[in-house]
Amino acid sequence: MKKTFFKNLFKSISTTLSRFLSILIIIAVGVSFYVGVRASSPDMKMSADKYFNDSNFMDFKLISTLGLTDKDVKEVRKLSKVKAAKGSKSMDAVIENGKDTIVLNVESLPKKNGVNKVQVVRGRLPSKNTELAVEERFLKENKFKIGDVLKLKSGNDTNIEDRLKNCSFKIVGTVTSPLYISAQRQISSVGNGNVKGFVYIMPEAFKNDVYTSIYVKINEPYSKDSLAQNAKYKASIVNVKEKLKTFVKERGEARRKDIVKDSEDKIKDAEDKLSASKKEAQDKFIDAHKKLDDAVVKLNDGKVQLQKNQNDFKTQITSAENEIQNKKSEIQQSETIINSKLADAQKSKSTLEGAENQIVLGQQNLDNQKHAAAEGISAALGKAVSDAKNNLKNNPSDITCKEIYNNLNDVYTKDIQGKEFDDMYESLKSSNSLEKISSYFDIKGAKAKFDSAQSEISSKKQTIQDNEKALISGEVQLQNALNQINAGKDKIAKGETELNSKKNEGLEKLNAAKRKIDDSEKEINENTEKLKTEETNANNKFNNAEGEIRKNRDKLNEVKKPDTYVLGRNENLGYVNYSQDSDRIDNIGKVFPLIFFLVAALVSLTTMTRMVQENRTEIGTFKALGYSPKVIVSHYLIYSFTASIIGSLLGIIIGFEVFPPLIVNAYGSLYAVPHYSSFDSVISIEAVIIAVVFTTVASAIAVLDELKEVPASLMRPKPPKAGKKILLERMTFIWKRFSFTKKVTARNIFRYKQRFLMTVIGIAACTGLMITGFGIKSGVIGAVEKQFSSVYKYDMQTTINKNIDDSEKKEIKDKVNSDSNIKSVLFYYSKNATVRKEDNNNEDINIVVPEKKAQLNEYIELFNDSGELKLSDDGVIVTEKIAKLMNKKKGDVFNITVDNRIIRVKIFDITKHYIQHYIYMSPKYYKKVTGENAQFNAFYGLLKSKSSSAENTTSKIISGIKNIGAVSFKNNTRFDFNKSTKSLNSVVLVLIVSAGVLAFVVIYNLTNININERNRELATIKVLGFYDKELAMYIYRENIILTIIGSLVGIGVGMLLDVFVITTTETNVMMFLRTVEPLYILISIFLTIAFSVIVNIAMYRRFYKIDMIESLKSAE
Repeated sequence: MKKTFFKNLFKSISTTLSRFLSILIIIAVGVSFYVGVRASSPDMKMSADKYFNDSNFMDFKLISTLGLTDKDVKEVRKLSKVKAAKGSKSMDAVIENGKDTIVLNVESLPKKNGVNKVQVVRGRLPSKNTELAVEERFLKENKFKIGDVLKLKSGNDTNIEDRLKNCSFKIVGTVTSPLYISAQRQISSVGNGNVKGFVYIMPEAFKNDVYTSIYVKINEPYSKDSLAQNAKYKASIVNVKEKLKTFVKERGEARRKDIVKDSEDKIKDAEDKLSASKKEAQDKFIDAHKKLDDAVVKLNDGKVQLQKNQNDFKTQITSAENEIQNKKSEIQQSETIINSKLADAQKSKSTLEGAENQIVLGQQNLDNQKHAAAEGISAALGKAVSDAKNNLKNNPSDITCKEIYNNLNDVYTKDIQGKEFDDMYESLKSSNSLEKISSYFDIKGAKAKFDSAQSEISSKKQTIQDNEKALISGEVQLQNALNQINAGKDKIAKGETELNSKKNEGLEKLNAAKRKIDDSEKEINENTEKLKTEETNANNKFNNAEGEIRKNRDKLNEVKKPDTYVLGRNENLGYVNYSQDSDRIDNIGKVFPLIFFLVAALVSLTTMTRMVQENRTEIGTFKALGYSPKVIVSHYLIYSFTASIIGSLLGIIIGFEVFPPLIVNAYGSLYAVPHYSSFDSVISIEAVIIAVVFTTVASAIAVLDELKEVPASLMRPKPPKAGKKILLERMTFIWKRFSFTKKVTARNIFRYKQRFLMTVIGIAACTGLMITGFGIKSGVIGAVEKQFSSVYKYDMQTTINKNIDDSEKKEIKDKVNSDSNIKSVLFYYSKNATVRKEDNNNEDINIVVPEKKAQLNEYIELFNDSGELKLSDDGVIVTEKIAKLMNKKKGDVFNITVDNRIIRVKIFDITKHYIQHYIYMSPKYYKKVTGENAQFNAFYGLLKSKSSSAENTTSKIISGIKNIGAVSFKNNTRFDFNKSTKSLNSVVLVLIVSAGVLAFVVIYNLTNININERNRELATIKVLGFYDKELAMYIYRENIILTIIGSLVGIGVGMLLDVFVITTTETNVMMFLRTVEPLYILISIFLTIAFSVIVNIAMYRRFYKIDMIESLKSAE
């Protein structure tokens, strides 16, 4: 019997292979989708957890606004449960890449086995202060290569060399870091605010010894599975986090005290140095003023002396010139007198010359007379001698004659011959011969006459001589006087020359003295101005120094309590995004695959139920042959079990090998996390149990139901149901227009209600699944798009580093508005806070208080189904998602925790919002509930141009303004969100394709069942003369109608299912759209009908194989 049983079992499988395979395939599709999608999130979490463990990823990041020191690192290591702690230095910088400015996170390289260990992808880690390792993704996206040199810049008005020892670094390798697993990064306060990558440099490359943060790794088992067991991990780190909060606050206060002490010492030193400098400068300036005063006194004395010298010089010169002029006048007068006297002397000289001439003439006449007398005497005596000689000759013996001759001859020869009168007279006189010749010539008388004349001439001559002498003397005197005058003239000329020389010399000296005085005065004035400038500069310098000291003291007074933060993994952007995406996949995996699987199981159940009903005769035969109900049931249980087990195993293999890699790789462009696959036995067992239970239990129930009848009844077909009119038959105006085949189709559809319902339900479920897949796509992407296009109207968002007063706000606003690309700005106060959800867990929210509440809707659209909302002074407007999480409605009140302070607020209205949680309130209401004025620390901006280049230019301008923090642009944020949603889009595509495959398999299976059930009916119709095409249309028409009905029903199913899935898969910080775009509904319907058409075409061959002999067989 057993052999026959198993033989029959195998024969049943072989003869109904298509049905067996259809059950197997539909189970395989359902199981593969179920295990694959459900395993994707655990795979993602397991992959990330393994990567985090291999990288020794931090559990906490400690931050203090005053920085952290080596002492803090040593102290935190002493805390319980702290496994490791590492100080880290970091900053943001920019590089130029062509026309683009790229913002980078710069981190200090951790130790080889330290916290947040980096993984080398290519190249090596930096070993010098001039080397860096860069993110692998960044290198690919920006076309850099290993060996390139990056020149880091501050990206603002600060000097990067104040923080780094050098700014040029060579790329030596590429790395991945657990700190930066996401392509989406936080906003930076430099450049355009959009961080594009990270780099690691040696810690020694930083100048500052103070750490930016301390990364802490704790001894906590759940830390190894922080994503997979996130709830347990969060619960396990609460106490440690509180200890770390207390620690970092205490260390922050200690750091504050150290800074205050050091700063006070520095300020004291600065004050002492300033006092000493002021004293030194004061002494220097006093000495300089004294020197200047002395110089001024000396200058004034010099001026007085110069004036005196000028006056004396002028007096002396005038006196000298007057004296010279007087001398000149005197000389001129004397010269005139002398010239007159010289003229008179000349006249006298002429008279004397005339007298002299007369005397000369008289003397000449006298001399002529004397000569004539001498000649007369000589002639007379010569004649007398001649006569005496002659007498002697005549009377030679006459002694008288001889004596006369001798005397006369002797007188003549000695005294007369050849002599002039006076010589002759003197000779005669001396020889006493006067008497001798007296007889010959009255020489004495002549002598007397001549002497008288000579005496007269001599007297006249003497007179003339005396006059000449007197004249000469006068002339000499006059000449001397003239010479003196000329000498006086020369002296005067020389005096004038000397005077002019001395005058010029004196003037030069005076001018030189004046120039010297002027130069001295100029020098004194310059030195005075210089001294004033130096005093002013010194005073300014001192005032600036005092101001700086006051400023530093004010800053010191402001350093009352540092802001400290203990950030866990859930505050790391990459970790949070990855966790949310994996949770999103997990949420989808919890709902969508289950529904998917239930549809597959339901169709399998239907298949098995219909199979049992078709095999009534066989069951009756088994029962008639004496097979027990248990054996008969086991036949179909084994059949269904075999199909479901093989399908399940096949589905598990396909599911684990196909879906997790597909889904995880969809996020590969977003996250730098290596993928690790795992086999989840729990999910696999769940899938197998569900598949087996649905198919086998359905088979057992159907068989047991049939076994209630006797074998004779079972071996006969079930009697057809009593015919009755359908609704369309009652509408005669429609029914009479139907052809025979259409009437048969209508009756068949409504007659076999179970088949109708199962077909419609199966098709509706598949259409609904596709609509749900598209709904997830439009719900997520649509929410992001609506948030950034309809809700966020601003183009730019900028934070301010400190609370500002009205003047500072005006200054910032003026400078911001100076950018021609800025259309308008709205200042607002932003603060993070927490609220208590309905499940008693806390949820983070953002408080926004606009400066002008009426302008908020220009930047943030507040609206709900009733229309636009306006801020009120009587309450707050909260976003819809947080209101639902708190289970609050309009008019309710709730508490907000801000800086450990509880604020109670009233909900004025609820606004649509799709990303994150916000509470909007007016400045008046904020003051009402807090007692404080809102200190504006950010502003929204509207831009004229939203191009990338215009935004970069605007970012550079605004980042350069004092007190401006991070600048972010909506386009960049939207781009980052779109990256994430595009990855989800790939996942949704997998869901849609899978739903399409399921739809195809379901339609194929139902059509196959329909043909198998109606094989005898079709054979009869074929005997009646229907052609194969008409026979096919007999079935196709029903299939098409049922497909259309199922698709239309599927719209409602899909809408309901979409709301359910969307609500289930939503994360706490996002609210998806609950609507599906009509285009997606039409695509789902079109795909369902297309699959139905494809199945009909595939089934066409079945109509050729229908044996007409079947219709002749007796039911008996």
